[in-house]
Amino acid sequence: MDVALVTGASSGIGEAFARLLTQKGYHVVLVARREQRLRELATELTAGGGSAEVLVADLLTREGLDRVCTRIRRDRVDLLVNNAGIGLYGPVAETDETREREMIRLHVEVPVTLLRAVLPQMKNRGSGGMIQVGSTSSFLPTPYMTAYGAAKAFLLHYGEALAAELRGSGVTLTTLCPGSTESEFAQRTGIRQSNQMPAEQVARLGFSAWQKGRPVVVTGTLNRFLIFLPRLLPRTWMAALVARAFRNRT
Repeated sequence: MDVALVTGASSGIGEAFARLLTQKGYHVVLVARREQRLRELATELTAGGGSAEVLVADLLTREGLDRVCTRIRRDRVDLLVNNAGIGLYGPVAETDETREREMIRLHVEVPVTLLRAVLPQMKNRGSGGMIQVGSTSSFLPTPYMTAYGAAKAFLLHYGEALAAELRGSGVTLTTLCPGSTESEFAQRTGIRQSNQMPAEQVARLGFSAWQKGRPVVVTGTLNRFLIFLPRLLPRTWMAALVARAFRNRT
């Protein structure tokens, strides 16, 4: 049975991936901080005929990150879904500096560390791959979510470059870039979102793109139009437009 490890699996897109991958016949390793939520999900998945295990870890701690890397290196992993993430909304001068550093680590250092832990075994087998959950913010300057957009831009560029390096190796990497999604993200970030796509649909689109070997997938017709605008407009205009859209979204 193929094994998938999903970070941020206790809710939102991560939970949707866990449910989808169970349906696809994967044994799913559920990674998140909230043990009770993970155990409830694992019980539900196994009761429905699936296979799941719980790996409680706070990826912002060295101990938690090491625990997940040890699990990856010890046993086979066929698909890594780097989904764990948090948001931060507000003017940079007014947001919490510690929270900003944690967010950057969770969107940059953590996925790269996990990816490098799993990559050797996949290259040796010549199979498997990774799905990185980015954002439509990866493509735009994002005033009022400044560090979030910048961190997701790193994830997109890193993923695109590594996908090119891996071409022909049998290992595939897809960066999934959703827009507004039905999840706890907006509530926990403190931002209003509209036109939310169901997390289940986001996960299905991401998994389908990965199966087809696509390096990047953007969910939603409107989102695909929005990310095309920077090719037409000066970046200063784009920053101003996003600032106007994101201002007063609490």
